[in-house]
Amino acid sequence: MYRTEVVRQRAFAKDTADAITEKANEMELQGWKLVTSSLVYGPPVKTALVFWREGEQGSEQSTQAAS
Repeated sequence: MYRTEVVRQRAFAKDTADAITEKANEMELQGWKLVTSSLVYGPPVKTALVFWREGEQGSEQSTQAAS
């Protein structure tokens, strides 16, 4: 199963990187793995983080669709 989390951009790149790292570590503790990220433009700019976790209902369908 896939899950998307959004992190708001910070004023400085290091602060944004720290926020992304914090969210990725938090999600990893719950068994989610970060698979990709993308900038979402518009006021304010955000980063969409896409996570994946095996064993959830629908994960087989998601994996097959991505193949």
